[in-house]
Amino acid sequence: MWGKSLTGGDEPANTAAAATTTASEDDGLPILDLPTATTTTAASSEVDDECRADRGDQNSGAGVIAAWNHAYYVQRSGAAARALATPNSSVVPADQLQPFIDGLPVGTNYCIRTKALSDDVYLVDLSEMRPEGVQRITQTVTTKKIDGKWFVDVFN
Repeated sequence: MWGKSLTGGDEPANTAAAATTTASEDDGLPILDLPTATTTTAASSEVDDECRADRGDQNSGAGVIAAWNHAYYVQRSGAAARALATPNSSVVPADQLQPFIDGLPVGTNYCIRTKALSDDVYLVDLSEMRPEGVQRITQTVTTKKIDGKWFVDVFN
């Protein structure tokens, strides 16, 4: 589950998915090259009434939370997920995040609902659908806008 993976742990590693990132010339922040969306269950918004599992974007706090989950569950890439976090985020480095992603059973799916609690803090209701059953995780996620792009910062 993504809550535990942010702080480390001992889930086994399998294979890593590749992510395309580049460093910005101005500030060194990573820029993630997100894949083209194939399906979208809800448009990016500050309150998602429907459970979404789209690729997200960096145009809003809710959008970057969706992008982070897409990187984690669909791309299965610690590097792609970490690239969506602020440089000083509490999110562990990509090489420590990847074993949690690799530990997800094949066939795991997800969807999220987000509700803005303030301009940059969201209540996130994650439904993680593993082959053995559904697990719901509720967390607050703090986001931060840096140079016109949104990043995840803190998961509580």
